[in-house]
Amino acid sequence: MEVELESTGIKVKGNCIIQELQPLQKTMLELIQSERSSIELDLSGIEAIDTAGIQLLAVCRNNALEKGMTFQITSKSEAVKEALEITGLESVLQDYKKA
Repeated sequence: MEVELESTGIKVKGNCIIQELQPLQKTMLELIQSERSSIELDLSGIEAIDTAGIQLLAVCRNNALEKGMTFQITSKSEAVKEALEITGLESVLQDYKKA
């Protein structure tokens, strides 16, 4: 997995599966603990995602919202769209803004 930190957020490429989640998990934790007001994810480069990857996204979303941040997935690959649909989490991981 390749994780690129950009000025607007994170761009992820490759496989978002349990064996390869460490770089994304580390970067997301750093962003959540930072002074940023938002987290934006570009997941258009994800080739495969498993339930561990979906779980990481959901946990990071919840942690970001608890800190008053905006959480947004700006772009999704077909693999991500399909996984969210199958798990029923597409509505949970839609764009959310801080309350």
